[in-house]
Amino acid sequence: MIRRQSALEFERLRPLKRTLHALGDSHVFRLLDNEGSSPTLPPVPLDLRQYEAVLLDLDGTVYHEDHALPGAVELIRRLQERKRKYACLTNSTMDPARIAARLLQMGVEVDPDHIYPAASAAADYVMEHCSDPQRGMPRVFNLATEGIRDLLEGKVHWVESGTEPCDAVISGVPLNVFATNERQRLAMLLLRQGAALVAICADRIYPSPRGLEFGVGAMAAMLAYAADVEPIYCGKPEKLFFQELCHRLKVDPTKCVLIGDNPESDISGGRGVGMRTILTLSGITTPKDIDQLPPEHRPDAVITDLRDLALVPV
Repeated sequence: MIRRQSALEFERLRPLKRTLHALGDSHVFRLLDNEGSSPTLPPVPLDLRQYEAVLLDLDGTVYHEDHALPGAVELIRRLQERKRKYACLTNSTMDPARIAARLLQMGVEVDPDHIYPAASAAADYVMEHCSDPQRGMPRVFNLATEGIRDLLEGKVHWVESGTEPCDAVISGVPLNVFATNERQRLAMLLLRQGAALVAICADRIYPSPRGLEFGVGAMAAMLAYAADVEPIYCGKPEKLFFQELCHRLKVDPTKCVLIGDNPESDISGGRGVGMRTILTLSGITTPKDIDQLPPEHRPDAVITDLRDLALVPV
């Protein structure tokens, strides 16, 4: 059942009782219509044992800024104790080891092998699609991050000039040490000479301590326009991201459940490959947003935060 929120919890989550309906002790949550009278989606029994893998979005689901969100540590610990297949997903441009270190500072202990950021998806794409047995290692220009460098170090030949042949330019956000003005110009020239534009994700913007910043998608759009090429996006909600992840986990996407806070990147992305989805209201989505969601963004179930899964079998 959905718990009553304490006075210390988010005030904006109180209208949830007008949007959700819990059925008995079976932990079945139905998304209701605008009047709250009839279900618009089939009920989903929240028994996570029926899925071969549990996928958790990170920012807005497991943590926010520098602290773990309610119920996150407990759910991840239960999955670990039962030796369940699980993965933590993010559109981050960092590599898994750096993300794991950041999570540990919040009290969330996750092995890097259970973290799949968009940076890893981009690295996987380059190794799979830009390798040539006759040429040897892929020839790559890093316009992204240290994370990409660490993921591909020793596996690719790093391009550093416009006179070298280049198979792929990996693009991240503009605000990083690999994306100086001169390197952005060099990336454009390499793209015009035939390199593929591999963007870590399609995020237009992202939040930082000073406010909104240009995202990977914005950088990729600029480069694509200047070089007249089509970017390849590797993060959520792209099917490529979820397919690569499931390939790593050795599971069929239809046998996974994804829990996330973003209807576009999490819910729509998961639905696009046949996953069941649970929307949590601990991040960017509020109860009043639910009624406005288009069909492709509508989840199978909705929870307040991960504490609502405390009694759910995993």
